[in-house]
Amino acid sequence: MTGAAPRTPAVADGRRWTGRTRGGVVGNWIFVHLVRVLGLRPAYALLAFVALYYVLCAPQARRASAEYRRRLGWGGSSWLRRLWGSYRAFFAFGQLLLDRVAILAGRPGSFRFEFDGEEPMRSALQEGKGLVIVSAHCGNWEAAGHLLSRLGAPVNVVAYRGESAALRRFFEGALAEHRFSLIESDGSPDAALAIMAALARGEVVAMHGDRVLGDGGVVVPFLGAPARFPAGPHAVAALSGSPLIHAFALREGAYAY
Repeated sequence: MTGAAPRTPAVADGRRWTGRTRGGVVGNWIFVHLVRVLGLRPAYALLAFVALYYVLCAPQARRASAEYRRRLGWGGSSWLRRLWGSYRAFFAFGQLLLDRVAILAGRPGSFRFEFDGEEPMRSALQEGKGLVIVSAHCGNWEAAGHLLSRLGAPVNVVAYRGESAALRRFFEGALAEHRFSLIESDGSPDAALAIMAALARGEVVAMHGDRVLGDGGVVVPFLGAPARFPAGPHAVAALSGSPLIHAFALREGAYAY
């Protein structure tokens, strides 16, 4: 992606994505243990009330959801339809997070996974230069890690960890099961070296390509307005000579990715 465009309002007014999960340790503890002890269905039932709370008490998130849906042509002709659309968006997002908990808590057997596009990835890995996979905060990257483990090569997920210290300790202790390694993206040379070293070993490096930390990145038109995207994944592929493939792990229904 090249070129430039006027700055988006989100860039101009100084708002920044922090990477932090909303809610404290207690709320997350309730959901994690509900999933681990009783399963997903009771957690989904509780989520119905939490999604309603966000519709009523998180006006900034509600407006952002409504604006996104409007750009897609799903805005609705009445305020009631717009509220219902925001509720559905919050509930669907919550389902993804709860599915993430179930997968990381060691219950992937509850899900059905289908891998579409596996052969191009296997062919790319045979070049011996590793593989850069670019995804987005769309779907469930924990499900993607479960699927990518079938490629027979170590999988590394590059992630920014902006949680508070207490919440990080909780997640690390409660959700220790995963089929990939984490490379913490903090902008330091150590993170870049870890990424390049993994590719040099012929491993898979999965990166998100839709959120920018700081003021870097490239501004391009997106959904009818300029938006800033990181150039890091493409720079890594160019420097390492590794093949680059875009991939997404999308929820296709209950317990299905």
